[in-house]
Amino acid sequence: MRNSRLATFSLVLLFLPAMSFSQAVNEVFSFSNTHSSAGPEAVVPIQGHDGAIYGTTSGYGHLLTDGAVFRIAAGGTFSALHTFSGTDGQDPVAGLTLGMDGNFYGTAAAGGRSGKGVLFKVAPSGAYTVLYEFTGGSDGANPFAQPIQASDGNFYGTTQQGSNNAGTVYRYSPSTGAFATIFALNADESDGTEIKSSLIEGSDGNLYGVASYGGSFTGGTLFELNRSGTLLQLYNFPGGTGGSAPFGNLVQASDGSFYGTTAGGGISDYGTVFRMSGGAVSILYSFAGPPNDGEGPFSGLVEGTDGNLYGTTYGGGAGNQSGTIYQINPTGQYRNLYSFFSKMGRYPVGGLSQHTNGKFYGTAFNGGTYGEGSLYSLNMGLGPFIALVRYTGRIGQPVQILGQGLTGATAVTVNGVAAASFKVVSDTYMTAVVPTGATTGPVVVTTATGTLTSNHSFRIVQ
Repeated sequence: MRNSRLATFSLVLLFLPAMSFSQAVNEVFSFSNTHSSAGPEAVVPIQGHDGAIYGTTSGYGHLLTDGAVFRIAAGGTFSALHTFSGTDGQDPVAGLTLGMDGNFYGTAAAGGRSGKGVLFKVAPSGAYTVLYEFTGGSDGANPFAQPIQASDGNFYGTTQQGSNNAGTVYRYSPSTGAFATIFALNADESDGTEIKSSLIEGSDGNLYGVASYGGSFTGGTLFELNRSGTLLQLYNFPGGTGGSAPFGNLVQASDGSFYGTTAGGGISDYGTVFRMSGGAVSILYSFAGPPNDGEGPFSGLVEGTDGNLYGTTYGGGAGNQSGTIYQINPTGQYRNLYSFFSKMGRYPVGGLSQHTNGKFYGTAFNGGTYGEGSLYSLNMGLGPFIALVRYTGRIGQPVQILGQGLTGATAVTVNGVAAASFKVVSDTYMTAVVPTGATTGPVVVTTATGTLTSNHSFRIVQ
């Protein structure tokens, strides 16, 4: 399975329209070589303080630049916040993370002085800073995935390769600028190789991720680390009906279980959706492939406000087999929602995110009006809600809230306890201080037109 230019993701499969049920899929923006906006490879779009959508393009197929950081406002207005030139990074394939400071953090898989990739920060104004340049030694090389900001305020990320060619996990402190490799996969690939997705922080404060290959059966691994880098748990994907080649990041759903995908394996070898609960991994669904189902789920999943999980496949589906969007619930009930076609976009390598307007957004690597990829929306008829920049915090600390119609908000509660202090910064962003006596639970904002509830619980930590 190790081939193809999606250097991040191997397998070039194939996929088209055919909507069912009540959902609607629409193109929001069609990428082109204008402003180096070609090729959003494995990008999960994210929402900024201003309600706009942010992400990266790889510049793949562009003759003059090496990718860009973009902003797409409501209505589809595009602007390039930063254009990469190689020396400051090249091939930013995986999108961005919104930091607690309001800046965006990401990685370029190549470029920099050593050509091994960079970790960067970009402000909403477009001011760009290289935070760290990878060397290919013990610090790793080719960081394909964006870092995450954990509850301790540090950023944690992964590299595809290290000095042992197997991959690493790193920590970056935004307050001191200190960089450290906290974990390196074994050179013999016994605990996996080629980490191509981001980590997640579980409700226990530990870090979870997947390696696409290696392990006992060469089908990849799922690992758990503490934030010091100690390996706590390792699962080896067995291949066959048990799945192989996990590329997408994990998600911890509201039921506490972890969910993810494998690009290979399953009953028909078209990939799987799996669940990990209490350390035990089980297969929820095996993809059947074209013409009626998807093939190759390279992206991870997102939990919607309706409690269902949503994802994409890189190939399969009806027509020209350019990819699908699907829905699955925690019990394994599955619906194939949509098949892509070239004018809407092709090959959705990246996964979905849910905007606080209720819609889901994703990117397709190819296709669209100009053939260079697209940003699309999926409307499942879900209502507005609020999202939190970070879902963990302490009593007395600020919680940062994204939403719509926040102007004139009159109250904020954390699991029913009223916040004595809150500040509306704009119609799409506000903050509140976690009140004394608050416990883990939803954040609710009372606005002029009603109440908005957070899509996930806010977790109180000590």
